[in-house]
Amino acid sequence: MSESSLVAPAEAVRVAAENRARRRHVAAQLETAATLVATRRDELAELERTLQAERADVGRLEQLSLTRIWAALRGDTADRLAVERAEADAASLAVASAQRRFDSAHREYTKVRREHDGLSGVDRAYTDALAEYESALRAAGGRGAAELTTIAEDLGTAGARRREITEAVGALQDTRQALGRALESLDSAGGWSTYDTFFGGGLVADMVKHFKIDAATEAFTRVNRALERLSVELADIGVSALDGVDISTTLAVFDVLFDNIVSDWMVRDRIAQARSRAYDLRDRLADLADELAAHARDNAAGITALLARREEILTAV
Repeated sequence: MSESSLVAPAEAVRVAAENRARRRHVAAQLETAATLVATRRDELAELERTLQAERADVGRLEQLSLTRIWAALRGDTADRLAVERAEADAASLAVASAQRRFDSAHREYTKVRREHDGLSGVDRAYTDALAEYESALRAAGGRGAAELTTIAEDLGTAGARRREITEAVGALQDTRQALGRALESLDSAGGWSTYDTFFGGGLVADMVKHFKIDAATEAFTRVNRALERLSVELADIGVSALDGVDISTTLAVFDVLFDNIVSDWMVRDRIAQARSRAYDLRDRLADLADELAAHARDNAAGITALLARREEILTAV
């Protein structure tokens, strides 16, 4: 039997090795996704407790109680009730936003879990492929036979890594696009906020300003969702450009950035803070793009070298 007869069993080993490497990567993704779900669940529970407390405060002022009697004697019942209702509304919005974050994280976890479970038989398939290849090697003999085994395994691992990098690049592109749109929306909101603050824009300008703020908040919510997907795709790839950015918690501030704003000056201040964070994130994502591109080039070069060596062995018979 010639060494060319090893092509089919070597390909089977490569596929099995790629699937096994993919399952290791998905396992790391699953761990990241599960951690994110737990974080979002705890965040939602805490905000729900806050909402319950705020609603209880409103209830105490709305009902006949010592609290309401005391407020009436002081003459500020209506003002205090308005404040409590506003705080309850803000808490309700925060809960709704946290619920969306939790739902998004849970959907990502479910998707990764499904793929992970679908790869449950890869270890057995790899063992069977190696056994078949071993039999073919013994029959073929030859000085290059053992090296073909190593090449097949290395090609499988490199193929899985190529897929992982491609998925991470796709998630990164989505995140950068979402961030670009969010920055445009934020700049628009900032312009209207400045006009309203310094030039007395009036009712129409105030309405437009709040519409722009709502649009910016929604845009940054989409940035967060893209970042969460990116964090899952980066698991186990070995990139470092997002070190220091806690995607699970710190950047959640974008989701509630403009909740419960009580003054025009606070609007401008929060917009300035958001812009600073967003530009910092943009720089980090650019660094990440460069790093992923370097990983892709190195991996492609490795695959090319392995294929060249494999061809050299098989054509030397």
